[in-house]
Amino acid sequence: MIIVGSGALVWRAATYAVSQGRTVDAVVHPRGEAVPARARGLERRETDDVNDLAAFLDRACTDRLVCSTGNPFLFRAAVLDLGLTIVNVHGGPLPGYRGLPVVAAVFAILRGESEFGVTVHRVDAGIDTGAVVDRRTFPLSATVTLEELLLQITKSCHEIFVDNLADLGRAPAPSTSDGPGEYFGMKRLSGLADHRDHPAFARATDLGVLESFYPDYATLFAAAR
Repeated sequence: MIIVGSGALVWRAATYAVSQGRTVDAVVHPRGEAVPARARGLERRETDDVNDLAAFLDRACTDRLVCSTGNPFLFRAAVLDLGLTIVNVHGGPLPGYRGLPVVAAVFAILRGESEFGVTVHRVDAGIDTGAVVDRRTFPLSATVTLEELLLQITKSCHEIFVDNLADLGRAPAPSTSDGPGEYFGMKRLSGLADHRDHPAFARATDLGVLESFYPDYATLFAAAR
């Protein structure tokens, strides 16, 4: 298995998989990313674009399974056409909240959602549009902040990876989708200031201790306020 991603999720996933006896052929991560000490013994490849490593993925992936988690890259034809089984751990409930987990979480709070979740799905040519393998939900309190929700998403993403590790490449569950859902990209934040008077606005933009992890979002939120 090759694991693709960034941040705590990818390193936790890789080291956990190894601890369970799974062969991790390599971890692919963004160029220049700091590698925690516990993961420095793993085979690694750093890149600005995972698709530039298509030949490596094809050659090195012994079980033909690629898992992405905390992944900032988009898989394109160069990788998708290799015949690999590619799954993604997505920080949101699909199909309703496709796209960037931070942006999706902001709007989940603004909309007063009573629950949120995470999903394991097959990767196709769309963005978070592939068939669902597994999904988990958790309740949201009426006072939840963005900081709290993002921490819960990270925790739940790792848990769903752990729970599915033994059979990540299995066939997806029968579809129960009501449609393509919504896509939450950075453009959705261009109108964030319009929600300034929303009673949940302060909670939806409160990164708390995560501000240093998301400096670009912190700047956007400060401007919207």
